[in-house]
Amino acid sequence: MVKKVKLSVSLAIIIMIGLNLFGQSAQDDMEIANMIRSDKFNYVLPKAMRNNNIDMWIIIDRGRGTEPLFRDFGYATSNGNGIFIFTDRGGDRIERAVLGGEPELLMESGLYDVFDSIENLRSFVAKRDPKRIAVNISSAKKLSLPEGRHLFDGLSHTDYLNLKKALGEPYASRLVSAEKLISDFRSERVAGEIIEFSKIANITRRLLERALSNEVITPGKTTLLDVCWWLEEQRKKLGLERGWFPTVFLSLPDGHEISNTDRIIQPGDVLQIDWGIGRNNFFTDMKRFAYVLKEDEKELPGWVQTAFDNACKIRELIRKNVRSGKTGREQLDNLKKLVAKAGFIYTEEERPSKVKGVEVNIGMHSAGNLGHDVGASLFEIFPLRTSYVIRPNSIIAFEFIVFTPAAEWGGNKVPVCIEENALITNHGIEWLHPPQNKVLIIR
Repeated sequence: MVKKVKLSVSLAIIIMIGLNLFGQSAQDDMEIANMIRSDKFNYVLPKAMRNNNIDMWIIIDRGRGTEPLFRDFGYATSNGNGIFIFTDRGGDRIERAVLGGEPELLMESGLYDVFDSIENLRSFVAKRDPKRIAVNISSAKKLSLPEGRHLFDGLSHTDYLNLKKALGEPYASRLVSAEKLISDFRSERVAGEIIEFSKIANITRRLLERALSNEVITPGKTTLLDVCWWLEEQRKKLGLERGWFPTVFLSLPDGHEISNTDRIIQPGDVLQIDWGIGRNNFFTDMKRFAYVLKEDEKELPGWVQTAFDNACKIRELIRKNVRSGKTGREQLDNLKKLVAKAGFIYTEEERPSKVKGVEVNIGMHSAGNLGHDVGASLFEIFPLRTSYVIRPNSIIAFEFIVFTPAAEWGGNKVPVCIEENALITNHGIEWLHPPQNKVLIIR
């Protein structure tokens, strides 16, 4: 009977935490989201539009989350908020208008200046006479599927054609891609965003560290998928959104990885998790690294500690040499030189090679409202985004891999995958949550 009472109390506590996560009600979440929107419209949007020579930005929200950026502007509705129009009419403030839709909540928010009918779209635009009108279409010239592209490609083909028809000439010929505008608007963070993101980031790292412990893992019994489902259950109980299904993986001495299978976790395993969760329009992307002690091991073996120490050295090298105000490309190229100068070998591959020595691969990407967001990145698989200037207070996935040779692995290399969520400022990189400073040990 006592045992049942304890379980009920624990479940009650979990439910209470989920219902009142961070001490915020549903109304709190809405008010905080509106505060963030207001600050973004006031302080970031004017720069983003002017830096990209955009006079007007038109977004069509068809409802039910079909516009990928709807949470940046308003609320989920059944039939959509209508047409959002942001116009640079000079001065400090960008004019904000909503045409059509279901704008009742938006009217209450105080975020928008003008509410009008969709039928007046042509006259509304003509009165402002914009020379360059941004719409949410991709600038891609060939078939490609980069992560995050949907964020700036939310306008459907039908709506694009009908928008051109409704605008008529000369405005139909003045439509341009909002891709770079969206990148700049999303990248520069205001204080409210930093606070909200750090809350979910800290929850993420706490859950990851619990998952890689004996609370969840019993060597010889627990499978990789068991750990995945434990994380999913915690996410669900806390009322959080899924960034993606957890990736629980272990690295083998032969260079292969096993992830998300019924493979049982064994003593001597090098175990890692890659995971992201979200709430109130913010999503994390984080990793944690652990080792499962063998029966005759009382403490972390030296070869694992050495591998982790090398990763910490690279972390500090990156942290001290990345700033806002420069492109991702010039900073990534500089980091490659600094890695070599520090005695490591830079590799473009996310797996070890036969080259002697410790190898390093850096893949830092924009994060914040999406695990892989559309801002400036220091990552070769996002070549366009390396050309973007890193905006002040950008949230970044501080991600890299270090491959350290180990005699215990027959000279093969132990991969330590590091990924933290951090802020890039003009000072350098500042933490949004406590980073991993020691190897997690499972006994």
